[in-house]
Amino acid sequence: MKTTPKTIIQSAFSYALLIGILFVFFLPIISMLSVSFKTEAEIFRSSPSLFPASINLDNYGRALTRLNLGAYLYNTLATSIMYTLACTFSSAMAGYALARFNVRENGFFFTLVLSSMMIPYIITLIPFYLLVKDLGLTNRHVLWLLYGLGGAPFLIYLFRQFFATIPASLEESARMDGAKPLRIFFSIMLPLVKSGTIISAIFAFQWSWQNYLMPALFLSSLKTTLAVQINVAFQDIQQNILLGELMAGVMYYIAIPLILFFVFQRYIMQGMLEGGVKG
Repeated sequence: MKTTPKTIIQSAFSYALLIGILFVFFLPIISMLSVSFKTEAEIFRSSPSLFPASINLDNYGRALTRLNLGAYLYNTLATSIMYTLACTFSSAMAGYALARFNVRENGFFFTLVLSSMMIPYIITLIPFYLLVKDLGLTNRHVLWLLYGLGGAPFLIYLFRQFFATIPASLEESARMDGAKPLRIFFSIMLPLVKSGTIISAIFAFQWSWQNYLMPALFLSSLKTTLAVQINVAFQDIQQNILLGELMAGVMYYIAIPLILFFVFQRYIMQGMLEGGVKG
C-alpha cells in the first residue's frame, strides 16, 4: 500500500488515541505508584501533583515492617496454592465428564453449572459459614483445599469447551489398547489442554489471592492473608490511614499476580481463543 500524507495522519491519530486510552486505563496504577514514592506531607499538600517531586523509598521499607510481609505472604501463598491445585483438578474432571460422557443427564448438569454462575456469592455466605463452623474448619488453611475441591462453575465450563474440541478417536484408540478412564484422562486428555489448564490455574490463583471475605471470616489475625492485613496495618495511633505506606504495601500485594500475568500471558490469550472454538 502506498504511503500518503492522509494515511500517515490516520495512523498517527490512531496511535495517539490508543496511547491515550492506555494511559487512562493505567492511571489508577500510575497514581498508586506515584503516591507510594511521596511523603505524607507531599500527599496532603494543598496543590498535589500526579508525580512525586523526588523518589522516596522509605514507604517501602516501613511497609515491609508493618505488613510483616514474610509471614502473611506465606499464609496467602499457602491458601492460594491449595485452592488453585484443588479447584483446577476438580474443575478439569467435571469439565471432562460433561464434554465426553454421553449420558442423558449431561445437559441437565451442564445447565445447572451455568445457572450457578448467576448466584451471587453473598447469598451462600451464611450457610457456608455455618457448615464450616460445624465441621471445625475455622482458622485452618486446609479449608481452602476442601473448598477448591468443589470446583468453580466458570472453570468447569472452560474445561468443557476445551475437551469438546478434542477428537473422540483419540479416546477410542486408547480404549482399544486397554487404557482405563483415569489413564485416558491423565495421560492423553489433560496434556492436550495444557493452555486451558494454565489459564484455569491462573484464574483460580487470582480469585484466591484477592479474596478478602473468606480470610476475614475464617482465619485469625495471625493466620490471615495479605488482603486482610493490608486493610488494618497502615494506620497510626489515631487510626489515620498512612497513604504512602498503604500504597507501597499494595504494590507488594499486586506484584506476584502481575508477574504471573506477564509470564503466562501467551497462554492466557491462547487459552481464551482455543476455548471458544467449539461449544
